[in-house]
Amino acid sequence: MNNMLTIEEVKNFLEIDQTGLEKYLKLGKIKAYKIGGTYVRFRKEEVMHLRYEIMPAKPKSASSVSVWSRLGDFWHYNNFYIISILLVGIIIFFVART
Repeated sequence: MNNMLTIEEVKNFLEIDQTGLEKYLKLGKIKAYKIGGTYVRFRKEEVMHLRYEIMPAKPKSASSVSVWSRLGDFWHYNNFYIISILLVGIIIFFVART
C-alpha cells in the first residue's frame, strides 16, 4: 500500500493552493521527502494529522457559491431550453401579428 502522497494529492486533500502548502512546510507543520532526488512526497499520516488540525479553523459558509456562478451553471445546463422558448415566443408573436 502506498503511504506517500504527491504535491497535487496533498493540495487537493487539504484544499489549499501552492502558497498554502509552502507556508505549512516553512512552519514545520508538514515534512516533505525527496524520493530519487527529484520527486517530492508527503507521508499520508502527517497529511491526515494536518488536515484534522486545520479543518476546524477553516470557515464553513452556507453559501460559498456566488450568484453569478449559479446563474452561469443554470445557463450552461439549460441554454437549449431557454433559446427554444425564446424562438417559439418570437414565432408565435409574428404569426399572431399577421
